[in-house]
Amino acid sequence: MAIQDPTEPTPIGTKAPGRIYHGWFVLAASCTVMGFSSGVTNYGATAFFNPVSQALGLSAFLTSVAISMARAENTVLAPLIGYFIDKYGPRGPIFAGMTMMGLGLIMFGLFANNLLMFIVTWTFMVSLGANIGGFAPNWATINNWFVRKKGRAMGIGMASQAMGGVVLSPLLAFIIAHWGWETGAIVTGIAIFLLVLPIAQMIKTRPQDMGLLPDGDQPEPITIQPSAVEDESSQKASQRRIVLPSFNFSIGQARRTKSFWILMAALGLRQMGQAGMQLHMSPMLQARYGFGAVEAGALISILAFMGVVGAIVAGITGDHFPRRWVMGIIVAFEAVSLLLLVLGNSWLVYPFLVIFGFGQGSHALNRAILGEYFGNSHYARLWGLLSMATTPLAAAGPIYAGWISDSSGYGKVLFTFMFLYGFSSVLYWNCRRPSLPVTTSQDDVALPGQPNAG
Repeated sequence: MAIQDPTEPTPIGTKAPGRIYHGWFVLAASCTVMGFSSGVTNYGATAFFNPVSQALGLSAFLTSVAISMARAENTVLAPLIGYFIDKYGPRGPIFAGMTMMGLGLIMFGLFANNLLMFIVTWTFMVSLGANIGGFAPNWATINNWFVRKKGRAMGIGMASQAMGGVVLSPLLAFIIAHWGWETGAIVTGIAIFLLVLPIAQMIKTRPQDMGLLPDGDQPEPITIQPSAVEDESSQKASQRRIVLPSFNFSIGQARRTKSFWILMAALGLRQMGQAGMQLHMSPMLQARYGFGAVEAGALISILAFMGVVGAIVAGITGDHFPRRWVMGIIVAFEAVSLLLLVLGNSWLVYPFLVIFGFGQGSHALNRAILGEYFGNSHYARLWGLLSMATTPLAAAGPIYAGWISDSSGYGKVLFTFMFLYGFSSVLYWNCRRPSLPVTTSQDDVALPGQPNAG
């Protein structure tokens, strides 16, 4: 068994000439789904926070618990969703999840007049639908369609999530301020059925299903000397056979590496701080710095826009430099940005938004690192295992922020999250790529115009 040099790229084929690679259209469709999901559940949730808690008479702590329960359910569901995606493809989860999310938003606006209905509609429909169809199946799709350009493709995917915040955060804040949070929820739910689901029809599981290779590469035929007993048809079939290098860990092999656990710890600590900051961003800007609700929505739009920039820059940079270094540096700067908020001056909010927003966009590098280190065959299930372990921390972040802010304000919250980001930065820097066992498998891949093998 050969061992791949960890610094070597993974060659698949020769660069394709001319026409636009279909993977870019698949990426655009996945970005639409992810952008809308993130715009509602990540950036939009903070716009709903104050009006919903006031309308239902809930404390910040109880509102945080209700919203964070969705992350807790992801602890159980993430490995199951990953298994289903790896086995059956991403399209089913995408359509089931987004349908559930759209119905949940409409019911949230119509029926959420008490804590129980808030939990039923938001936690078990909106957030659950986004967990099923909004993120994991789309990331798995992108991972299948891109290898050499994985970093920039995932950077664009992460940028789409931030762009969802750029568009939906100020829009929801405006609708809520003028027509109420119920109208904002209903309009958003209807938009899923009219816009998101039709565009999602473009998503295909993998390029091989269309007789293509990742990145739009052209296959390199194997030159085989036919034996005397081979007939003409078998010779032609052999010429269509290409070698696809396979650099894939099994689930057990991945779990036995130190890198998997370091990545899990770095991701979990960062997500605890990130989830807490995302949900409490609008109430924090209003309570600690005196901004109005619509002003806070506009500021969150700036944060989200910087996430677009960060996702693209981090994705491209991660294709040229070790991704663990890129993540380590970015997360360290996020910790510094939180220190600016700890100082308490309202003018420091603006550099914080620029730095912290840029860092939020880099989240896609976590997925790129996972694919780079452990391969594609069990990608969704491995991400599911990471999510199962890190989601409790992500759920704890908003709850901790709500609990502390009810009693002593947001200063202690910011201080705690700053240290979490600092520790996470050190872990990312030391998350080295493991040596991968390589097996070369010969898979029949149909060329364009040929029937798909298998």
